[in-house]
Amino acid sequence: MHEGRLAVDIETASPNGPPSDFRNTDDFELVAVGLGHRGDGDDPEVEVEVLLRDGDWSLEHTADLLRRVVEWCEARDEGVVTYNGEYFDEHHLRAWGDRVADAGVWADAPRRIDALFADHVDLGTLAADAYPEVVRPNRDIPALWKACKEAGVDQPTVWYDDYDLPAGYLERLGIEDGHVKGAHVGEALGEAYVDGVVAGLDHTRTHAELTRLLVDYAAGDIEPLFSLHDALRRADASAD
Repeated sequence: MHEGRLAVDIETASPNGPPSDFRNTDDFELVAVGLGHRGDGDDPEVEVEVLLRDGDWSLEHTADLLRRVVEWCEARDEGVVTYNGEYFDEHHLRAWGDRVADAGVWADAPRRIDALFADHVDLGTLAADAYPEVVRPNRDIPALWKACKEAGVDQPTVWYDDYDLPAGYLERLGIEDGHVKGAHVGEALGEAYVDGVVAGLDHTRTHAELTRLLVDYAAGDIEPLFSLHDALRRADASAD
């Protein structure tokens, strides 16, 4: 038996240069949000959705994506789980909500985002308590992949070879690894995606494949959050 929950995981870009401080929202722009829903009971099925930015870096498009995220979650009306969300996902979503409200773009954003996170479980904090031995000395929580490994939870890997991207495309973006990492999205892929949207490249193969890659990567972190939540709850119960 498990409780109903939503999962939220944001993907960001830093088009103005490398972040100076991961808490400084000035250094980030919202590109995509992975969302998941699992109802309570014994049914393990997870509904997963990825919502993408639909325009340039203006606050109007930030507000549009925020609104779609909130409406998706409100329609399912469950508490939220994140991984490191108190430090990053929730923190920046609230900051963007304040900005779009202050700019008169969406006045109700702060209230709606507050309600979304009223029942928020940050699995990073729970994982730090359950698996302190895998927390690096200069970190407060373990990396998500380490927490999943400790919990026996599968976390999918998104391989670049599975996408029909032009020869040399990844090299031009400064990407040398064989699989997608969060840093790739923040440093190159997210900005490339938004540039393609702005340039009207939706009809091209490259943009379509980049979009598919981003969706697959953002979706890949969602289902493991539910399995990790279950594992951490079991660990907590056995500790008691």
